Amino acid sequence: MTSPSTERMASDCSGVRAVGAEIRNLWTALAAITAFLVGTVSTWFALRVSVWPVLKSELVSATGVTVVATTPWDVILLQAQVAAAVGLLLAVETVLYRSRSALLSERWWSGEPLSAGVRALLVAVGVALLPVGAALGYDHVVPVVVAFVASEGVTWSIVQWGRTATGVAAVSGVAAQVAFVSAVVALRGTVGR
Repeated sequence: MTSPSTERMASDCSGVRAVGAEIRNLWTALAAITAFLVGTVSTWFALRVSVWPVLKSELVSATGVTVVATTPWDVILLQAQVAAAVGLLLAVETVLYRSRSALLSERWWSGEPLSAGVRALLVAVGVALLPVGAALGYDHVVPVVVAFVASEGVTWSIVQWGRTATGVAAVSGVAAQVAFVSAVVALRGTVGR
């Protein structure tokens, strides 16, 4: 006889095994690599063209801290790290989506599966929530974090500011996606009963 906690642990392990098996699938690997490349290149381009100049100008105007000039290689390395992190996040989300049938077991998703149109809409909303949550985090949370960490007269490099802003924005974007997924699963659980 097994306890409910043992059954839950077994189902969690089977979910992890299912994700591991899905990673070995050729189409899933190709989809994850494509998501990584598209996410990395588009983020790199967005950082180079529009985000970085705005970040630089807002640092001087909003915080009142002194900006220390760094080498261009530090800035390029930071932009590459941010772009690779976004690409990796999209690749992980692609693998999780492709293994959704194993992850959404009877424990979390009772009833019939969703139609392809509804799934496509939910994926589009989920992907769109990453930049929306990141932008909201940048607008509302980053100033609070910078005001807490930096004091008047402190010297910051643009790379330190970029790392702080990127970290807070990324956490805010992922939090928006997690809240959306939680709401969808909770709503489906109440509607399916």
